[in-house]
Amino acid sequence: MAPLPLAGTWRPELALSVAAWLVFLGFAYGPAIGISGEAIGYLLSGDEAAWALVLPSARRAVLLAKSLGSAAATAALSGLAGTLAALGFPRLAAGRTLPRFATTGMVAALVVWAVAPPYLHALGAMEAGYWLGATLRGLGLAVSLPELPGWAAVIMIQSFALLPFAAGAAFAGFIGIERDLVEAGAVFKNDRKVFVRIVFPLALPALSAGIGAVFVFALLDSSTPSLFGVSSYAMEIRAEYGASHSAWRAALLALPLILAAGIVIALVLAGLRHTRSSHGRSWRRALASCRPADPLPILSWLGLVTSAGYAALALLLLGGGLTLWDHLPELVFTARQDLLLTVANGLAAAALALVPAAIIAWSLVSRARSPVPRWVLWALALMPLALPPSLTGIGIAALFTGAPDGLRTFVLVPALTHVARFLPLAVLVISAQIRRLDPLLVDAARLQRPSGPARWGAIEIPLMAPGLVAAFGLTFCGSIGELEATLLSAPPGAALLSMRVFNYLHYGVSETVAALGLVMVALVWLGVVAGLWLMRNGRELR
Repeated sequence: MAPLPLAGTWRPELALSVAAWLVFLGFAYGPAIGISGEAIGYLLSGDEAAWALVLPSARRAVLLAKSLGSAAATAALSGLAGTLAALGFPRLAAGRTLPRFATTGMVAALVVWAVAPPYLHALGAMEAGYWLGATLRGLGLAVSLPELPGWAAVIMIQSFALLPFAAGAAFAGFIGIERDLVEAGAVFKNDRKVFVRIVFPLALPALSAGIGAVFVFALLDSSTPSLFGVSSYAMEIRAEYGASHSAWRAALLALPLILAAGIVIALVLAGLRHTRSSHGRSWRRALASCRPADPLPILSWLGLVTSAGYAALALLLLGGGLTLWDHLPELVFTARQDLLLTVANGLAAAALALVPAAIIAWSLVSRARSPVPRWVLWALALMPLALPPSLTGIGIAALFTGAPDGLRTFVLVPALTHVARFLPLAVLVISAQIRRLDPLLVDAARLQRPSGPARWGAIEIPLMAPGLVAAFGLTFCGSIGELEATLLSAPPGAALLSMRVFNYLHYGVSETVAALGLVMVALVWLGVVAGLWLMRNGRELR
C-alpha cells in the first residue's frame, strides 16, 4: 500500500492516504482548531485580556515553572528506573530463569501498567499509606507516618505510573542494536567500555524518546496533582473553562504548555530521524547486545525487582481488602450501565481509529517517494500529543454545543474524544510494527500479486496484523481509563466508569473506590490478554 505516489499518477492508494490524513487531522487537530479561530481573532485585535492569558502572570509563571520542574524530575526518575529495568528484563529472559508463559505474563502486566491511568496509581499509594498505618496501630505502635509534600508525592506517583513508557523505549533501544557491532567492539575493549561507547550511544535516541514521552504525559496530567492538593498549570486550563465557560480563553491559556510539550516532541523526533530499525529480528536473538559488565547487573536487577514489586503491591492493594470481594458483585451490578457504556465507547473508539491509523502508519514508514517531506508527516502525526487532554475535551464540547439534542446527548460522544486522544499513539504502534518488516520480503511478495484490494488483503494487512491488534487494544484500554477530556466532553447522563472512580476519590479512599478501580484494571487486563492471544494465534486462525 505505497501511499502518496509521485505527482501525475493516480492510484487508489493515493485516495486512501489523502482520506486517512484528512480523518486524522480532523480528529487530532479539529477540537483545538475549532476553538482557536476566536482566540486568534482576539489576539489580532490587540485585546489585553487575551494577551494576558498568553503571557503568564507572575502566579501562573511560577505555576508553569513548578509544572515543568515536576515533569522534568518525573522524567529523570522514571527514565533511570526504566533503563535499569530494561537491562534487567533481558537478563531474566535470556537466562531462562522463568518459563515462557511467565515472561509473557510479565509483558502483559507491563502493558496493563502502561495503560492504567495515573489516578489509579494514586489510589494504590493512598491505600498503601492507610494500610501501613493500620498495620502499625495493630501492632501497638503509635507511629505517625510522615506525609510527603504534595509535589514530591506527585513526582513519585507519576514516575511509577509512567515507568513502562521509559522502560519499553529503553528495552526497544537495547534490543534494536545489531549484535555484530557489539561483538566487533568487544574484540578491542572490555564489556564495560563497549556498553559505554557503543551500546549506550546507539540506544540513546530510544532512551530519549521514552524520557520525552514521560515528560510530556506528566506535564499534561492534571488528575494526579489535583488528588494530592497540588495546583498545576494543566489544572488552570480546566479551571479557566469552568469559571468563564469560554473555550477561546482556555485555548490561549494552554499555549505555553503546548509550546513546552511541542519542543520536547520535536527534539525527540530530531533524535529518532536517523535511527535504524532491526527488520525481523526476534528480541530473544538480540539479548546479547545489551549485557553490560559489573556493576550494572546489580543495578539492573535492582531496577527490575523494584518495578515488579511496585506493580505487585499496587495490584495487591487494589484487590486485597478483606470485605472487597463481598462488596464487588453488588457494586458491579449498581454500576452496570456505566460499565457497559465504558466498554461500548472503548470499542467504538478503537474501531474508528484503526483504519486511518494503519494507512497513515504505512505512509510514514513506506519507502515510496512522497511530495511532502517525511519529517513533516511525522511531526503532523505526533504533535497532537502536545495538546492538553482538557483542551481536546473542551474542543469536542464546543463542537457539539450547537448540535441537535439527539446528537449532543449521544452516549458515544466520548468515543470521538478518545479517538482524538489516542489516534497518534495508534499510528506510532502500527508504524513500529511495520518498521520491523524486512522490506526485501515485502517487495518479493508484491511481485506475485498486482496492486489493489487483493494485494492489501493478502500482503499488507497480514503483515501489519500484530500492530493492528496492538493499536486496537491500546485505544480500547486507554479509553477505559481516560478521564480529563472525558469529564469535559461527556454528554449529560453519560457517566463512564473513570468519571465515577475519580468523583469517589475526592470523597476519600474507600472500598468502593478500590473495587471500581479493580473493575477498570480487570477490563484492561481482559483487553490485553485478548490482544496477546490474537497476536500469538493469528497465524493459525488464518
